[in-house]
Amino acid sequence: MKWISTIVTIVIWNSFSMAQNQEGIVRVVEENSIREILDHRKALNFTKDRKVKVWSVQLYLSRDKYLATQQVSEAKNKTRNVTSKVDWFYEAPYYRIYAGGFYTKLEAISLLNDLVEMYPDAIVFKNTEAKPADM
Repeated sequence: MKWISTIVTIVIWNSFSMAQNQEGIVRVVEENSIREILDHRKALNFTKDRKVKVWSVQLYLSRDKYLATQQVSEAKNKTRNVTSKVDWFYEAPYYRIYAGGFYTKLEAISLLNDLVEMYPDAIVFKNTEAKPADM
């Protein structure tokens, strides 16, 4: 019985030492079509007029452009501690003042929870007018 445990111990010890001494070499071969797709995607990401679909928090809604621009400056002053960008866009017939641009709705809801005391009528919406710089 002692011999069997000794042999098992030696075999296990030997396998661990062999595994540590071997160095693995990984070779990655990329197809040209993959590189072309990635380059095309990168070119799309850097176009200036590109719009992305994101989740944002609507702070204010108005039909009056002057009032909307006034509300943007007030919102920027009120939300200085919030890192999200505050901006507006026109979607007929309303001017939407919004904050943030998030890929997930959960992140937008988190921002909404931070801003609900200052803006009780704020809602989360799918923003189709956001730019990649808003992210």
